[in-house]
Amino acid sequence: MKNNIKYLISAACLLMVSGCNDFLDRAPLSEMSPTTFFSSKGDMKTWTAGTYDEFQNALDLEHLEWGDIRSDNYHTTSYDDGKAYMNAIESTQSQYSWESLYGTIDRCNVAIERFPNIPGLVQNDWSDYVGQAYGLRALMYFYAIRVWGDVPLITKPWDGDINSYAVERTAVADIKAQILSDIASSIEYLNSNVTSDRKYYFNRSAAWALKMDLHMWFREYQLALDCYTNYFAKTTGYTLVGNAADWKKMFLAPAESSETIFNMNWFYDVDGSHPWAQRVGASNTNNPYKMSEGIFTEFVTRLHSGKGVDGRFWNVMDTVKLWNSGSKVPISTSHWTVAGIEKCVKYSDVDPTATTSYWTVLSSSNADVDISIYRYADILLLRAEALNQLGQPSEALQIVNDIRKRVGYLADATVEVDLNDKKAVETIILNERQLEFIAEGKRWFDLVRTGRVVEVMDPILRARQQAAGVTVTGFGDEGRILFPIYYREFESNLKLKGHQNPPYTEG
Repeated sequence: MKNNIKYLISAACLLMVSGCNDFLDRAPLSEMSPTTFFSSKGDMKTWTAGTYDEFQNALDLEHLEWGDIRSDNYHTTSYDDGKAYMNAIESTQSQYSWESLYGTIDRCNVAIERFPNIPGLVQNDWSDYVGQAYGLRALMYFYAIRVWGDVPLITKPWDGDINSYAVERTAVADIKAQILSDIASSIEYLNSNVTSDRKYYFNRSAAWALKMDLHMWFREYQLALDCYTNYFAKTTGYTLVGNAADWKKMFLAPAESSETIFNMNWFYDVDGSHPWAQRVGASNTNNPYKMSEGIFTEFVTRLHSGKGVDGRFWNVMDTVKLWNSGSKVPISTSHWTVAGIEKCVKYSDVDPTATTSYWTVLSSSNADVDISIYRYADILLLRAEALNQLGQPSEALQIVNDIRKRVGYLADATVEVDLNDKKAVETIILNERQLEFIAEGKRWFDLVRTGRVVEVMDPILRARQQAAGVTVTGFGDEGRILFPIYYREFESNLKLKGHQNPPYTEG
């Protein structure tokens, strides 16, 4: 699937427009006619490989930067620049560029436009490839509206006319309609058989997962439940894994897991180092972030609860100083400060040679990380949220119990809260999602989706500001819930001028 295919960018675009590549990285349709490039099924496969290559570029680092880093999942190690940690992000930071995201969108646009017209092919030849293109385009736009709100909507390959290069931002409601249309087309065209070898490709289950996620984002709870009822409840094969060891395998061998749905594939030999490790858990450098004290404390509390232990603790947290000659040492909440939980080992395998640690902490120079985009636990916990909102809290919390039980924690969520308190029930669900999906790019979006960003982050930011000896303002302007548009986009797309997300500046 994975090839080092570089996108075809027109010389005219590069010469005429400074910063052209920063906005959309688009190539003129006239340079990719069936007689020049798309003339065989092999060309279609090559283009699809290039699309996944750009998809990897779009989310290799950004799925953490956009969906995780700004949340309460992390504490600084003092090796970050402090901007995300203090809610002071700026438009000059390249991690808020949408270049590769739109590069993926444009490759999908080309595939949708060109694949059905390749000479000698029938629909059975191109249908699944087109279905993947629709699905990936929908996923990219879903990220876009969650990160920036209104964004340019582009569904056709660039025609080569420099005057058509500038594109205005489109309202979220219109982007949503396009995403739903793309998901419907994806489901229509994709092969219905989702086998293990398809977990690195956008598949039909991924399309239904995305649809459910989208409806939850817009708080369309019944529509979200309908996605579960109409597809996942009828689809055999997806189950929660049965124990903590199998839970770990979702990240070490996702293609073999009954819980994984769609993962981003990565090979160090082809793709180089994965930046995931450098941000939250590299063995050969000082990663900027470690797990938050709140998460650590919750895991330790469960260890001493007398209701089983949560196996996710040992599968996620750095254990360099929490193991001795292959045995777990007694843990208390003080270890967060004394030992220092510096590394996330979610994607690390066992180190058979170590005597002071258990996991082989990934190096930022050789990490293979097949990032989880969707898995069955995500679907079930979204379903739990929807059930709670629709007046079925007991059923919702039973899902939480199922999530806990498979990793060894047996506390009954249904007795932890007043079932008539909808927000309290939602809090339990969100807390379980936080422990389940740490470092998978979900937490920030969970807080935004449920309207809890300021509620959760304001006291945390006040404490951080006080500790840093700066003026205590808390979260500040709620406009900062959205991310800034990267400043170079304004240089290459003049129709964006004056339309930065407030309170950010354009440069």
